[in-house]
Amino acid sequence: MNFFLSKNDPTLAVYCEKGEYYPVFIEKYGSDAINFVEEDYNLISDAEDILSLQKYLKPYADGCLANIYMAGPLFNEGDRYTNQINSDILRKAGFSTFLPQEVVITTKSSPLVKAACFYMDFKAIDLCSIVVANCNGIEIDSGTAAEIGMCYALKKQIYLYKSDVRNYYNETYKLNNFVGGLVNNKTYSDINSIVEDILTNNHF
Repeated sequence: MNFFLSKNDPTLAVYCEKGEYYPVFIEKYGSDAINFVEEDYNLISDAEDILSLQKYLKPYADGCLANIYMAGPLFNEGDRYTNQINSDILRKAGFSTFLPQEVVITTKSSPLVKAACFYMDFKAIDLCSIVVANCNGIEIDSGTAAEIGMCYALKKQIYLYKSDVRNYYNETYKLNNFVGGLVNNKTYSDINSIVEDILTNNHF
């Protein structure tokens, strides 16, 4: 699939389907076909831009047990390693996972990539039924806390992963009081326990 970028709007990417052109980010531009004038657009050739658009259009694989959104910090090697390992284990168990770090914003990322990361996270949360949130660290990552709150409001199943043995708030819950309350103060210290609970509590 080819993507085209407006010369006048750095986030208006479009694609062609059955002779009609549609905006990629329907949250911003809607889902109706647009009046495509070829000279007003450039063919997108940057690999990072294309990957981000493809990931937005299809955040989950087909034919899996359930869609799982992997919330968590992704700003250092340790966080990304933990997220990847947990995602791999869930995928091996038959689930499709959306792992935000597969498209990472850097100082060199285009406005298009930044927009794709924002909108794809929204879309992936909407399409998931389960959320696994990495809550390791001195404090829960701000983006992760936002994702947990959004998923609670959308009535998604939420599993909090916290293998960090340091307890910053109290000995029982190991969480910020408000975030803990959203998940009945339950955390898991290993991903296999989460897999077991998901398989036990759902009918696949």
